[in-house]
Amino acid sequence: MSKAATTPAHSQHFKARAKSAAHSRLYAKAVVPQVMDDDIETTIEYPETAHQRQAYLSPKTHRRVTEFQYRVYDACRQVPSGYFTTYKAISDHLRSGPRAVGNALSKNPFCPLPIPCHRVLTSDCYIGGFAGDTKSKIFFKKAKLEKEGLLFDDSGFLCQSMQQSRFFNEFR
Repeated sequence: MSKAATTPAHSQHFKARAKSAAHSRLYAKAVVPQVMDDDIETTIEYPETAHQRQAYLSPKTHRRVTEFQYRVYDACRQVPSGYFTTYKAISDHLRSGPRAVGNALSKNPFCPLPIPCHRVLTSDCYIGGFAGDTKSKIFFKKAKLEKEGLLFDDSGFLCQSMQQSRFFNEFR
C-alpha cells in the first residue's frame, strides 16, 4: 500500500478550517433513503488503454468519458480503502479546480470500484455530495465509508480523530 496519511504540517490543504455551518444545515435537511446502498465491493470494468477509453460510452451520461474525467478517476483510484481525500487535494494534484473534480466524480460510471468516488470529501471533511446528489445519496456515501472504517459526527463531518490520520494525498 502506498503512503496514505499526512499531517497538517505537511499539507497546505488543512489550514485550520472550521466546520461549515452551511454544510451542517444541508446535512440536517437531507433525507435518509428507505433502502441503503453500502456496496463497496462491486467492481466495474475500467478501460485501461487509450483505445478502450476512446471507445467507452458511459451508461450514466451516454457520452464518452473525457480525458479530464479519466485523469480525475485515475487519481481517485489511488485512495485506499479506509482513507479519504478531498476534491481540493485531487484538484491540486491535477492543477484544476475542486468543482471540476466534483463534476467529474458526479458522473463516475465506475463506482464503487475501481473508482471509489465515495472516498472524496470536502476540504472541511464534510461528507459532500454523491452521484451529483446532496439530499439523500450522501447517506449511501456515508454508509460506504463507515463500512470501510471511517466515522462521522451527527452533522456529516468526518470525526476529528480521523481527519489527519486517514487523509490521503500521495498521488502519483
